[in-house]
Amino acid sequence: MNKHPTILYIEDEEGIRNQLSKFLRYFSSELFVACDGQEGLALYKQNSPDIVVSDIKMPNMNGIEMVKAIKQINPQQHIVFTTAHSESSYFMDAIDMQVDGYVLKPVNLEKLEEKLENITSQINTKKELFAHQVLTNEITQLQDNILLVLDGNKQVIFSNQKFLKFFNVENVNTFNSKYKSINKLFEKNSDFFYSSSDENWMDDLKHIEDEKSRVVSIRNENNESHTFLISLKFIEETSHSILILTKITNITIEKKQFEHKAYTDELTKIPNRAYFEEEFDKEISRHKRELTPLSFIILDIDKFKDVNDTYGHQVGDEILKDLANTIKSNIRLTDIFARWGGEEFVCILPNTSLHNAKKSAETLRKTIEEHTFKNNLKITCSFGVSEFSKDDTKGSILKRADDSLYRAKEAGKNRVEG
Repeated sequence: MNKHPTILYIEDEEGIRNQLSKFLRYFSSELFVACDGQEGLALYKQNSPDIVVSDIKMPNMNGIEMVKAIKQINPQQHIVFTTAHSESSYFMDAIDMQVDGYVLKPVNLEKLEEKLENITSQINTKKELFAHQVLTNEITQLQDNILLVLDGNKQVIFSNQKFLKFFNVENVNTFNSKYKSINKLFEKNSDFFYSSSDENWMDDLKHIEDEKSRVVSIRNENNESHTFLISLKFIEETSHSILILTKITNITIEKKQFEHKAYTDELTKIPNRAYFEEEFDKEISRHKRELTPLSFIILDIDKFKDVNDTYGHQVGDEILKDLANTIKSNIRLTDIFARWGGEEFVCILPNTSLHNAKKSAETLRKTIEEHTFKNNLKITCSFGVSEFSKDDTKGSILKRADDSLYRAKEAGKNRVEG
């Protein structure tokens, strides 16, 4: 599944900007919006978005000038221009920018969506390749695992320091002199892997498909037994084998740490969008199975850009953290609360009708309005509420709540719509 990119959108015409911002929000993990090239460049430097979608003809700094500055920072930056037929004088300059695409105004949303999906696919492919490179490097430098390389004769020719330390040897030559076979390290125990053949132990290990059966017990120089998951990879081109021994206790700890990091918003320390989407799928399935009501709230801080512009992003970050804690303290334990991105937050309310969800949102709205934030600041939030109905999908209920949020903003902010 493709991960949503971060997008910077620049447009000087307010009506177009509001309309397209709403559309782009569904395709981004976080959307930054600017009204001219100068503001767009400043936001780019602050946030380094994956994709830039920009008008060309704008005051202060036009799109061409802005993109030239962006390309100096990152020549590989993905750019999509929106342009009118009347802006042909800019078009040749735009072509020279080597951008990813152009969409004529009025913007055809299907064509823009197609371009964004193509660019997102490229971005995710690059990120996956980079992740594989990082992973490969980490494997060779693992500190918590024992790693060794064996030649075709099953002799150790390379190891990490963890291996040498565990067996209290200076180098692999000392180890090979002391132990004639890796198999001799494994304790004979019916609960763990052990081969009766020092010659064929690797072949025996290869035929074990169940990971739980690829566990060995090894006793170190201090006569202490340690349990490891053993992984074996044969490199056909060199006839070498890579052996990795991972402590079972480390696997459990690292799994929990990984899950926590993957599903937690780094700034606010509450669940993030990835966690929310997984939990929402579960709640929708439960709703359909048990026919219990299910509602959804999306909220957005009113005029949050003014806070950042006036007091700086550090104060803005403190407000986001305080707001997250305030909301978390004023919802039920069964509610699922997460940061959607930027200054937007979402909440799933199981076993809750639209009427009661609006009452809960109104309570939150008043609590936030009465709360004093950093620098004695007062902020307000607008809320959009929707309830899951028979023919709904996750996308449709999200859109209905987002439409309600838009109405709340248009009606004067600091209100609940649903």
